[in-house]
Amino acid sequence: MHKLGVFLLKVPLCLLGLLPLRVHYALGRFVAWLAEDVVRYRRDVVMHNLTKAFPEKYVWDLKPIRKAFYQHFGELIAEAVWFGGCRNPKRLRRARLVEFENPEQAARLFEQAPSIVVMYSHCGNWELYGGMPNYCADFPSPFTEQNICVVYRKLSSRAWDEVMRDNRFAPLDDRKHYAGYIESQDLIRYAYTHRDEKKAYYVNTDQRPYFVSPANLEVDFFGQRVQTMTGAAALARKFGMAVAYLSMRRERRGHYVMRYEPICEDASTLSLEEIMQQYYRLLEADIRQQPENYLWTHQRFAKV
Repeated sequence: MHKLGVFLLKVPLCLLGLLPLRVHYALGRFVAWLAEDVVRYRRDVVMHNLTKAFPEKYVWDLKPIRKAFYQHFGELIAEAVWFGGCRNPKRLRRARLVEFENPEQAARLFEQAPSIVVMYSHCGNWELYGGMPNYCADFPSPFTEQNICVVYRKLSSRAWDEVMRDNRFAPLDDRKHYAGYIESQDLIRYAYTHRDEKKAYYVNTDQRPYFVSPANLEVDFFGQRVQTMTGAAALARKFGMAVAYLSMRRERRGHYVMRYEPICEDASTLSLEEIMQQYYRLLEADIRQQPENYLWTHQRFAKV
């Protein structure tokens, strides 16, 4: 049954992925309308988050942000499906869906430190990070399929988990033997086993105000105290790794720009709170610049 489920999910996604990106964007507009106006997918959560993040704005000022967010939401689904059809790096580079603004910054940190932890959030389209080694067409990437590690949280559905893994790493040259896809619970064990190897760990880091977490560190975020994940920072401190924040801003439809912002060259010299507060300061600045570019459908602030 598991194999049948995977087959039934993969076939339509693979076929859709072969279509041109402009066709996917047309479908994405339909998905956005359906999510916001018909199904009203988590609209109350979106408005709650926007109200808490921008208390100075009136409701009628927040509605255009909400609408722009749902348009982005439809586009990121379209991009993720198209991305699954990139079975070679050439198609990915030709589309220039993502480009790096300063890959040399990451190269410098990576060269100077034992390894590097790159923290990012649900800005832009996080489902595109699987193509990381193949985005740098104009600058040699310091990261390859042999040294880059993407940390994920396993889905409850085994079938969807397998399908998403295959989709996320579709453009890799050797996706069947790629060993850098690490479940979050296995991260410390993996890092310890490979402590003598130079690695780049990409970790999605968010707030966790909506369920019990073993990490209860609080930081300032949009003028409020929120709990946060600390696994990435703890890993970097334990092994003295460099830490960077990865920004992913949307310049226009079909074009994201990634930028590395150094947080520290040796995390062991900073406290967890110092690392995380710097991360959230950079993240908040990005969100304020492009509020529609953030995933507002998850509970970002504790309900009162």
